Amino acid sequence: MNIETLMIRNPPILSKEDRLGLAFKRINEGGIGRIIIANEKIEGLLTTRDLLSTVESYCKDNCSQGDLYRISTTPVIDYMTPNPVTVYNTTDEFTALNIMVTRNFGSLPVVDINDKPVGIITEREFLLLYKDLDEIFPVKVFMSTKVRTIYKDVRLDQAVRLMLRRGFRRLPVIDDDNKVVGIITVVNAIRQLAKAVDKLDPDYFYNKAVKDVMVTNLVTIDELASVNRAAAEMIVKRIGSLLILNKDNTIKGIITERDLLIAVHHILVMEKFKEKL
Repeated sequence: MNIETLMIRNPPILSKEDRLGLAFKRINEGGIGRIIIANEKIEGLLTTRDLLSTVESYCKDNCSQGDLYRISTTPVIDYMTPNPVTVYNTTDEFTALNIMVTRNFGSLPVVDINDKPVGIITEREFLLLYKDLDEIFPVKVFMSTKVRTIYKDVRLDQAVRLMLRRGFRRLPVIDDDNKVVGIITVVNAIRQLAKAVDKLDPDYFYNKAVKDVMVTNLVTIDELASVNRAAAEMIVKRIGSLLILNKDNTIKGIITERDLLIAVHHILVMEKFKEKL
């Protein structure tokens, strides 16, 4: 089966001459968190992480209206990843999955025979592969147990800088007793920064604490549940992670879309190996 059956069609597309102000408005279209940069052919890819990194470039401890204006008028080309790896819409699912896992990509733009962009595939779309697989592995095999958390009163911009430095897409939020009270993601952060850039008002981003923007409706899973069930939960609830908590509500682990991508790749490699025996 080729990836045309899984890919997201009509993803947001901008040209490299467009400005970041427009990119901030379109970055979360369809919940993708990525914008393809193209004219006739793909020239770059702009991600949520790229847009958040403007904070490091233009603003240190604080941001002025002038800084936000400069961000909004900066050309997309200055922050996009140029010449991203692409796959054809006729590429089979396993080949695309293998590229994602081995090269540590979170997405792949999809092109047609003329190299024109026709879609994009992300980690979440590959979770659909679990529906045809037996339940072999529990969550605990692939979850992370060394989980970085953040205190609820930390400033939002400080949380973003931590996520950028450490490559995190999300951080569980804890209170004074180390109990998990929420989770903050790059999606929450980019929404606030987008408001700040659009309205040229730094307070939307710099006058916020983690607790002001975090998600409090936590979705958890038992570590003994199958990775298949975890994938189904993420697909249905359109979330990128599930928390594993101790009985006292302290953090025990986390499993993410990335973990499940690696897991499904592992399962499919096992199946291919068995077929050769």
